Amino acid sequence: MSFVKVGILGAGGIAKVHTSVLKKDKRIEIVGVADIAEDKAITLASEIGNAKAVQTLEDLFELGVDAVYITTPNTLHVEPVLKCLENNVHVFSEKPMATSLEGAEQIRKAAEKSKAVYNLGMNRRYASVYKKVKELIASGEVTPYLANIKMNRGELLNPAWTADPKVTGGFLYETPFHLIDMCRYLFGEVQTVYCKGRQNISDAEIDTFAIMMTFESGTIANFVTYAHAGWSFPFESLEVYGKYCTVATQELEKVMYAPGLKQPAQISDFYQLSIEEKWGYAEEDRLFIDAIVHGTKPPVTAEDGYRSIQLLEAIYESAKIGKMIDFRQTAPSQ
Repeated sequence: MSFVKVGILGAGGIAKVHTSVLKKDKRIEIVGVADIAEDKAITLASEIGNAKAVQTLEDLFELGVDAVYITTPNTLHVEPVLKCLENNVHVFSEKPMATSLEGAEQIRKAAEKSKAVYNLGMNRRYASVYKKVKELIASGEVTPYLANIKMNRGELLNPAWTADPKVTGGFLYETPFHLIDMCRYLFGEVQTVYCKGRQNISDAEIDTFAIMMTFESGTIANFVTYAHAGWSFPFESLEVYGKYCTVATQELEKVMYAPGLKQPAQISDFYQLSIEEKWGYAEEDRLFIDAIVHGTKPPVTAEDGYRSIQLLEAIYESAKIGKMIDFRQTAPSQ
């Protein structure tokens, strides 16, 4: 194909991030933007240039799209993804894959049958700071024995819609999901998870989480996140401890690597990079288009995405029943 014809379903903020990246890819032609709010579709389409503003996924199909970016609210991902896969239209779905294990399973099975490429948008896997951490672990320079992860967010307050679990699927399905997925990405598959959760302020859901996970690799990770932390800086941080060494991130800006005793720490600073580059959006979009054009593996497959949903649901289950969930006792469903 001379161009990959792309449609955008959902004209919110994250759609604008992706279109800003896709407009720079000469292999791409963005032909349509669909949103039930007509004014939003028109605005984004005009910013793109030649794209047509429409209202539905079916309208995008009629425009002859080869691929669709699903950038709708969390709880509205499953149905359009399934329709794309059923019609063999490539699909890039923003996180989360689904807001239930059942929905994730439906997508996993549909992706297996479809001729189309499915990809889940987990941009932090390609963010500069986490790529550096991954590189240190993958090279064997750092063996992660223990990790501490923290996410201070202002969800349930700003933006206001994040207070509605009917839209988000639950607080953990919002930004914390990125670092839940990051744990699997960096440390491998989970053996056990134990969560203490509290409903301190929210009227609708658990808003406070202290989570401990063990991994097949031997890593132990502690993850804390609180929905009303007020966006205190740093919003997110990761510390990984190996043999006499530490790797620590600060937001999505810096990585500090202390390689050993009596050795100077090494600082990698990505502040000057564009948001699209340092947050990983540019690379995940490029790799998705590569998968369509060259037949390479998409960045985050349906199977991979399913396992992160499985972990998130286990965290909620542990918080609910007050007990550890042991993945070794229950094999992943086939």
